[in-house]
Order: sequence, then structure tokens, then C-alpha cells
Amino acid sequence: EGSINGIVGDYISKNPLSYPVVLRSHGGRWAAVKKDELHIDIAVIAASSADEMGNCTGVVGKSAFGPISYSEIDAMCADHVIVVTDNVVDYPCRYQEITERYVDYVVDVDQIGDPKNIVAGSLKITEDPEKLGIARSCIDLMEAVGIIRDGMVFQSGAGGISLAAMKYLGEKMEEKDVVAACATGGLTKYIIDIYRNGRVKSLYYSQCFDVESVRFVAENMEIPADIGHYADPTSKGRTVDHLDVVVLGATEVDVGFNVNVNTHSDGRLLHGIGGHQDTASGAFLTIITVPLYRKNNPIVRERVTTLTTPGDVVDAIVTNEGIAINPRRKDLIKRVRGKIDLVHIEDLKNMAYDATGGPMELDLGEEIIGLTKWTDGTVLDIIRRVKGR
Repeated sequence: EGSINGIVGDYISKNPLSYPVVLRSHGGRWAAVKKDELHIDIAVIAASSADEMGNCTGVVGKSAFGPISYSEIDAMCADHVIVVTDNVVDYPCRYQEITERYVDYVVDVDQIGDPKNIVAGSLKITEDPEKLGIARSCIDLMEAVGIIRDGMVFQSGAGGISLAAMKYLGEKMEEKDVVAACATGGLTKYIIDIYRNGRVKSLYYSQCFDVESVRFVAENMEIPADIGHYADPTSKGRTVDHLDVVVLGATEVDVGFNVNVNTHSDGRLLHGIGGHQDTASGAFLTIITVPLYRKNNPIVRERVTTLTTPGDVVDAIVTNEGIAINPRRKDLIKRVRGKIDLVHIEDLKNMAYDATGGPMELDLGEEIIGLTKWTDGTVLDIIRRVKGR
């Protein structure tokens, strides 16, 4: 349970496991483990530095990769906890994210991984003019809504459009002489640039998306955010509820503003939920960025292939052909009136269908290979086997 990605997800899409995989958000998984709804027998946790008793971190050491925030709840609740490291240090480990009180064993190996491979394939700012236009439209929307101001709290995903949006946000903050209170979520070079330019006071990070971020964290040893504080829906307070704006991507969106981030339009399970649901439900303004279509496949459609994030927590969809605001957010529509042009979501769908001929026909079996769950554990959707091998 948690996340399934890439080749593993692709395999499971065609070869169901004994039980369906359960996809949860970062906060949803933390809550499920905490409540013992999801019981962990053995937790194997990588650490870039650990002492012989298991006090450990991912922030320093030859294989530093950033915070190990996601594994903290596993260490707290698992029956057996094994820390695997390639850098055993003298007791006590100088920087501790997980402490010895939870750890049963420490295993010393030659290398836990290559930090050079931290950068994901998606972690590159887009060079596509249309996608750069989408990113600029995100900033236009933020400015029209009035949230680019001193004290704002913001976050973005790590896709190419989201990265470009953060670059443009930094430029707009410089132009308006704005200083944000905090940036949350995963660190990227572009967030760090905003911080170094004095345009955000604090970084509340829970993971690193690139090598530069890993180096930055090692040199600026502030306490990273554990995922419980960041996104646990059962807690008394969480960071995502302070977000003024979050910019997120999607594999599909529909006319109900529902979002799919888990499967592609052919039904293959290739992505986890991550913090998508958590941030969308917490932010004042949740922006989803998508092109109208990719190749010959409409991305704005009548109904998403898989429901990941319900439309009632999505506020705006920004595309290369315009911005649609959720009709539920009459307050936002009123704020932007006369400042930016809006498009009806149905019109965006029609443009996508006219350009592509409509969605491909799915070839799915009856077997259920996976479930998507909301942050409270409610089942949102089922994912069926993709035919063919």
C-alpha cells in the first residue's frame, strides 16, 4: 500500500497481484499506519548516516538524499525496524530523523544508492512554448486572485510546467517586492533560488527532488517536515492547510474538475498519488496544469479514466487554451472578473475532442488490480486489469 510507479505499476496493470494494490496520498498513508489500518510487519529504511543504535538521517553522508520523512511513521509503528546505511558514524548520530528507540537492527552495506540518480525524469523545466504559456497563466491567475503578497505560503509539483511556474513566480515576487512566509513540500532548485533571493522566509521541506536541493539541506541543517505534520488528515494541524496556492499536474482532468494522476488514458498504472490530494484539499487555490491533449489523446475529457483527486477540492484548470475556474468557487470568479479571461471547462473539453477525435477505447478486463483511496480511507475508484501482455 502507498505508491506504485513506473515498470512495477505497468507490470501489475497486466498481471494482478493476489490482492489489489491500495494507492494512498502521503498524508493518507501516514494516518492509516498511525491508526493501524495499515499494519507494517517489517520496515526497511535507507539512511545516509546512522550510528550503531539506529539513530539516523538521510541528510548527511556520502549517499545523502534528503529527509527520510516518509519513513518516520513506519519506524514508529512497524513490528520490526531495520535501518540500512553505508555510513556508520560514532554514537550518537549528530543529526537524527529517526531515533534508536524505534530501531531493531542496523545493517552496514557498501552503498545504499547513487545520489546522482535522484533527479526524476520529469524534473526538468519545460522548454515547450505552449507549456511555458501555461506556467505564465498560472502566475496571471495568482495575481488576479490577489495571493501574490507578503506572507503567502506556496507549493508546486515537480513536473516541467510546475517548475516553470515557480521560476515565473520568483520573478513576479521580485517585480512586486513580495516576501512569502513559507514554501512547503519537495525542494527543487527553483524553490531554493527564490529563498536565496530573499523572497521566502522559510522552507518547510519533506523531500529533495534534485542534487542541488540535497546539498542545500546538508548545508542548512534546519528540521525537515515529517509527513504527519505536513499532511496527516487526522492531526490537529497540518502544513498543507496553510497553503495559499499549490500548482499541480495531472494525466487527465474532466468536466467535473476531477483529476487523474495515477493511470494513463490506456488504463496503465504508472504513478502514485504523492501529496496531490493532501495539498489540493488544504490550499486556498488549487491549480491543475495540463495541455488540452498529448499526441492524439485528449487530456481534458468528459470523465477521467481513474479518479485520484475529486473536483470539489480543485479550483482551477490552466491549459494552453485558457483557464477554467470551478463553478463552485464563485468567490474566485468574482475576484478575477475584468482581470483575466476565463473559459468554460466544457469548451476546453470540446476543443480537445475536436483536435483529437475523442478518447481512445479502453481494453480492460474484469479483475481489479488497484484502488485509489481518499485521505480518510474512503475508496474513490477501482483500477482494472489492462488486457494484453
